[in-house]
Amino acid sequence: MATTAAVRPAAVAPPAAGREAFRSDINGLRALAVALVMAFHLGRGHVGGGFAGVDVFFAISGYLMTRIIVGGLEGGRFGLHGFYLARVKRIVPALAVLCAGLWLFGATLLDPWTFERLASNLPYALLFISNFMFANHGGYFAEDARANWFLHTWSLAVEWQFYLLYPLFLLALWRWAPARRRLWLILALVGAGSFALALAALAHNATLGFYMLPTRAWELILGGLCVPLERRLALGGGARLALHVGGLLLIAVGVVIAGPDAPWPSALTLAPVGGAALVIAANARRTFWAENPVVAGLGRASYSIYLWHWPIVVWLYDQRVQVTWPVAAAALVGMIGLGLATYWLIERRLTAWLFAPKPWRWAMGAGAAVVTLALALASIPTHGLEALRTLGASPQVHAALADDRRAMNDWAYPAVCARHTVQGPLELCQLGDPAARQVLLIGDSHAQEFAPRYAHAFDGHPGAGLTMLTISGCIPIPGVSGRGAQGCGRAWRSAYQSAQGAGFSRVAVIAAWQLYFDPTDTSPFGLAWIDADGNPATSRPRSLAAIADAAYARLADAVRGLQARGSQVVLIGSTPRAGAGDPHALYVSTFWRGQVDVPPQSRAAFEAGAADDRRRLAWVARTTGATLVDPLDGLCDGDACPLEQNGRALYKDHGHFRASMMTSPRFAFLDRWLAPQAARPGAAR
Repeated sequence: MATTAAVRPAAVAPPAAGREAFRSDINGLRALAVALVMAFHLGRGHVGGGFAGVDVFFAISGYLMTRIIVGGLEGGRFGLHGFYLARVKRIVPALAVLCAGLWLFGATLLDPWTFERLASNLPYALLFISNFMFANHGGYFAEDARANWFLHTWSLAVEWQFYLLYPLFLLALWRWAPARRRLWLILALVGAGSFALALAALAHNATLGFYMLPTRAWELILGGLCVPLERRLALGGGARLALHVGGLLLIAVGVVIAGPDAPWPSALTLAPVGGAALVIAANARRTFWAENPVVAGLGRASYSIYLWHWPIVVWLYDQRVQVTWPVAAAALVGMIGLGLATYWLIERRLTAWLFAPKPWRWAMGAGAAVVTLALALASIPTHGLEALRTLGASPQVHAALADDRRAMNDWAYPAVCARHTVQGPLELCQLGDPAARQVLLIGDSHAQEFAPRYAHAFDGHPGAGLTMLTISGCIPIPGVSGRGAQGCGRAWRSAYQSAQGAGFSRVAVIAAWQLYFDPTDTSPFGLAWIDADGNPATSRPRSLAAIADAAYARLADAVRGLQARGSQVVLIGSTPRAGAGDPHALYVSTFWRGQVDVPPQSRAAFEAGAADDRRRLAWVARTTGATLVDPLDGLCDGDACPLEQNGRALYKDHGHFRASMMTSPRFAFLDRWLAPQAARPGAAR
């Protein structure tokens, strides 16, 4: 998994069953899935597996589409035109209104940079290809998922692609008599193949497996296989109710096991999908819990509620609003209110008006969608209509806005490496003479940011150089992995073993230490876990503090292993975080307030927030005799840690320094430890 990621993307609820008779059990499943995903995004991590509601939606959708198509084929009344038109009526109007509403909201109430990001993703959502975009634009430095206003449309894209291909596939099977007789067996085999593909994707490209139809199709097909089951299961009322309750319990099990650490989709996904399938196959049409007015209303309006719930989550994140319980309750009211309004006004009334037998109304609706698409496309090259919206701004403001935008791409690694190789998650960067064995720098992306400083420090000095061994997003401790980075522990173990025999005089280790055990993260145990072989251990420390203590104990062991081979070890603490110095945050402040100069952040505040990990790193240095370097001594002036230099942002994002700033004398404290073999101290400045 994209990756991604501290936030699981949400799904859009599947469309209704057209002319299918109302079933309260299915409508209740929709409401349950709606509630799960909203609780996941607003529940502060307390509903860790709530994203499994996505999988419940997929099962429902597969069942409904299979019943419509196969029922039509059996009755000799199925037509592709009618099927596709029904899907358009059900999905497109509400989605188009969401897109138009968000474009207008962004053009007036968001800063141009944020609006540009919104507009750049809008066409993918409106054209039902957003899953392709998200699957191929992951990575450590990808835009934070919580800042993407259309992230939730990935599942709508998956379902739309399923709707396009599935009837063609069933129609082809139906017209070939041998295949028609084995229709359900063929579907089961196709579903099994998709499931096998999903399992294979976990090891090779989990992000692709998460977002794409081939690895998600089995969930829809499993729902479709409920059609022959409900036909053949001759059950009494009591047995149906028992099966119904069993399915709900299995969904609950799926939510419990689908924590943020769980790979997804995987064998674990069978629980929520299988539970939904049991509820559907039980065919307990009238269920008292699902006929509750609140549940019934949520189920009927689930599609529209889903369309609006995620933008509200993004707005809270964009405004840096802490999601307390009162905030979550207010957000929930907003989600449901907008969803119900869209259901009644758009899904029920506007759609009926647009698709009345009057072609000019169809043309009007299509034209509105095209205009929305055109406006979004026009907003991208104009940088969110920036020039228009800053007509009265001063030259200083214009210059600051332009520099803030440039800062985001001010990153030189690995381009500055004289030699760069990749072995699995590990990246090897060599600066100067590749044969040099003076200093090895081990770390995460916060080691990579130092590369530009030493790109030419060793020019003209044979035998001098710096070697860097890094993994982005992985704490550099053997046997410690993290969410979305399950192979880190194994990779670091191999790297440290190689380092012990490589003959480096000095080994420096750096990371954003405090990020990997952050108790505010979605996961109740932070980002890291302890393992034995690169996989999550079946028994591990039961508290965040215990996990962190065990991890730093392993770091101490690794330091001793390096020292035993004659290497001096230098531990470098965390550099200050950007906080309000994030270029995007600076841009927003400058745009709305005209604020060009930004006050520094407090060193004391940063030290307090990272106190536990600073203490643990100091313990490792004290018990092993390793040298401990505190970057705050060089980067802060007393209690003031600058966020800009000469009117320019120091950072490229929330925590990484810009490449163009690395040659500044402010970073000269590094030279003693990373380039002592250079002819002149600070030669890289």
